[in-house]
Amino acid sequence: MNQLPNAEIFFLTTKKKLTRKSTHKLFGGKDILAVGLPAAYSPTDVQMVKEYEAAYDDICACGIDEIYFVAMNDPYVMDAWWKSMKIKKCKYLADGNGAFSFRVDQQGGMSGGLAVVEMYNRGLGKRSWRYACLIEDNCQMAYLEEETPDGNVERNNLDSDIYELTTVPETIKFLKNRNQADTIAKANEHAVDPAMPQ
Repeated sequence: MNQLPNAEIFFLTTKKKLTRKSTHKLFGGKDILAVGLPAAYSPTDVQMVKEYEAAYDDICACGIDEIYFVAMNDPYVMDAWWKSMKIKKCKYLADGNGAFSFRVDQQGGMSGGLAVVEMYNRGLGKRSWRYACLIEDNCQMAYLEEETPDGNVERNNLDSDIYELTTVPETIKFLKNRNQADTIAKANEHAVDPAMPQ
């Protein structure tokens, strides 16, 4: 468990004016699934967002209040992209300044130093790595992230856009595995305490 850093993120109002919101206020008191993705409009990211949108109710049935996609793009781009895909349920964090992503990258929780990567070979500069992070009341509880090909630790300037471990089925499996209270309770019912006389 790791306390997430706070960050001020820009949003567009209905009148297309910029406003700022604190991630701690957005996430406070809620169970959030934050999904990192590299680039608005990229084919893999379009696929990813649409798949999560289609499975929104199934994902939220695992105890999630809201799903946020985190991308290091500005709010104008993110707003236009969301409208172009007709996304209604999933939300976005337009982290154009990297205020959230760089803090997460530096805090040592989710793959410290590996949550933001270089994608200069694709003309994208520095971008978020692809991940799905469970946040409970601003605490990072657990996360999934993509692995690099052939176990290579180096994530910068990869040729491929990996989307295997953070797919909807993998994320739902990950979320269902988080709540083991019933399993533990059943196991304890049948457990024998060696200190108790038989």
